[in-house]
Amino acid sequence: MTTSPVVPGDIALLREYARRGEEDAFAELVRRQVNLVYAAALRQMDEDVGLAEDVTQAVFIELVRRADRLCCHPAFVGWLYTTSHRLADRAVRSLVRRQRREQRAHIMEELLRETPIHEADDRSLLRPFLDAAMHELGEPDRLAVLLRHLEQRPLPRSEYHNSPAVIRIRLPSTRPRAATGQ
Repeated sequence: MTTSPVVPGDIALLREYARRGEEDAFAELVRRQVNLVYAAALRQMDEDVGLAEDVTQAVFIELVRRADRLCCHPAFVGWLYTTSHRLADRAVRSLVRRQRREQRAHIMEELLRETPIHEADDRSLLRPFLDAAMHELGEPDRLAVLLRHLEQRPLPRSEYHNSPAVIRIRLPSTRPRAATGQ
């Protein structure tokens, strides 16, 4: 009767790595769990292989950082899965933010170009910036712009606690701030 070698569990491998720096133990742990982490990341990243690989690598980097605390984790596989989900979510948010920045940069580049943009395109490109600038204005300035330029109404004193003359003086000063986002 031959006895089969005892195969240490994942926590035992992690403990060997955390306490003694056994890189072979960590490599075995990664080999065992990489498919689970990668599959979870791939689903979260909408089947984008490159991003899923990045997330998988980030999960195991996080595991290295927390190895000493995870040696006693009651649900290690659950931690891997949850961490994969959390880091994939963070990667998606980062990707969306980067795409928005690139889109804004492209829009600004188009606006600064010497060649004119078609009027319809111009309005669609400016819309997000105009709304953001409008929300940054103070309430009296925002109301003045809305009444004067969007509803094309005169500027009555009662709505602003200012005279129409003062509002006419203030209104041009809101245009540069709205355009530059200041």
